[in-house]
Amino acid sequence: MAYAAVLVVVTLAPIRWRSDLARYRNNWRPQLVPIWNMVVNLRDGDRVMATLAGAAGNVALFMPLGFLLPMLAPGLDRFWRAVATGFVLSALIELSQVAFPGVRRPDVNDVLMNTLGAALGYLVYRLAARARSGRRAERVGA
Repeated sequence: MAYAAVLVVVTLAPIRWRSDLARYRNNWRPQLVPIWNMVVNLRDGDRVMATLAGAAGNVALFMPLGFLLPMLAPGLDRFWRAVATGFVLSALIELSQVAFPGVRRPDVNDVLMNTLGAALGYLVYRLAARARSGRRAERVGA
């Protein structure tokens, strides 16, 4: 529940966390070209750290989702199901941001990075599950 609350506040609440983040005042149209604005920001050097931090933040924001899904919903215990759920949830969040022009702007790169985060979270879950089952097998064999 705490993760869901954080996810809603971070992605949907019409909050300007810092005044310099309110950069969409005159540009609220959705960003629909994958990767391009990230490449431009990295290439031109004017927002390198902000671009990298934004991408990393989006990945980190959805890692718990990929980790928690197979534990909370056994039907989502396959990689593609967890990733697809992360993708759909992220796309729904980005589409809902249309309601906050000037504060929020839908961005296809957020969907890509969020989906990557869900995938990485699921992989961490699988590694943890494998390690746990290995420890169980050691205890049984001992």
